[in-house]
Amino acid sequence: MRIAIISDIHGNLEALQSVLERCAGMHADRVVCLGDMVGYGADPNACIAKVRAVAETVLAGNHDRAAVSLRYARNFNPAALAAIRWTAAELSKDHVAYLEGRPLTVQEDMVLYAHASPDRPDTFPYIRCPNEGRMCLVHTNARICFVGHSHHAFICSEGGDVEILGEGSVKVEASLRYLVNAGSVGQPRDRDPRAAFVMWDRADDEMHLCRVCYDISLAQAKIRDAGLPGILAERLAVGR
Repeated sequence: MRIAIISDIHGNLEALQSVLERCAGMHADRVVCLGDMVGYGADPNACIAKVRAVAETVLAGNHDRAAVSLRYARNFNPAALAAIRWTAAELSKDHVAYLEGRPLTVQEDMVLYAHASPDRPDTFPYIRCPNEGRMCLVHTNARICFVGHSHHAFICSEGGDVEILGEGSVKVEASLRYLVNAGSVGQPRDRDPRAAFVMWDRADDEMHLCRVCYDISLAQAKIRDAGLPGILAERLAVGR
């Protein structure tokens, strides 16, 4: 069983398509989406539709929540707020209802999927680095916890034996507990502009942090053509 874990697509259809093509090439048996399908990018409806078509487990992120209720956007910066207002006006009624029905976390045996954190998931705290990841593991009994939200891809183990940043692979040991940040498909912020995702090969007990190139210039052009804040296009090229 190979499980692809994707997160933080943020309306970037070009990045999502490239990631899903790579997942298919790696023979993923299942796709899990950790949320934030919308916000920032110019293709919210298309991204939701594509995720719905391939993922059996889909969580809600803070931008997904804000797109259906602006009370969740209270702490958004001006560019993010402008994008979420635009997104809310673009969403189909069916997709609004779909976002409203997404949970913040899903636990399957000893695996926890969360958009932001196992600690107070409804407040959307950020886990940006392995040290923060290790501290958050005390808030769950899960053997492996997958998160997104911070747009920083990494894998860490509770005791510090494992620490991988950005891209790479690790053998999953039964004696260790892990926090895995899937990074961001649509707007990475770990100084690598390539789309990020995780492939978990459960048969071989291996975890892979993967990066994929995509057509950044097309995603940027769509953002600008939609009249969204220019910074949302500019940052795609630098991964910040």
